[in-house]
Amino acid sequence: MKTLIPYILAYLIVATCTAVYPQIYRHFVSHAPVMLPHSSVSVVLNPGMTQAELDAKLQQVGLSEAQPHIITTVRPAPLLSLVVHYVFDAVVFSAFVGLVILFRRAFQADVPNHEHAA
Repeated sequence: MKTLIPYILAYLIVATCTAVYPQIYRHFVSHAPVMLPHSSVSVVLNPGMTQAELDAKLQQVGLSEAQPHIITTVRPAPLLSLVVHYVFDAVVFSAFVGLVILFRRAFQADVPNHEHAA
């Protein structure tokens, strides 16, 4: 049991931190919502759609032409999210290993128990 305690404690600490991390990350990274006028409509486009195609589709449903200077493009960055994921995993793994080493020294898990030899 003496050898398992460092692993259990390290796991509990790291698992708690990984459960709390998304809440903290959202708190610092989230942006204030953008308030649009009530007369505006947000449209999510396919990346290959041109302005003329968008205007034609809007006219089909009875809306006016889109104003190009208001359109904002939001593209996900898959490479960046992948890098962030791997860096986070590396930090979590190194924290786990560091805590295990720290707790093994604190509980002297590497020292054999010679109480029965007396």
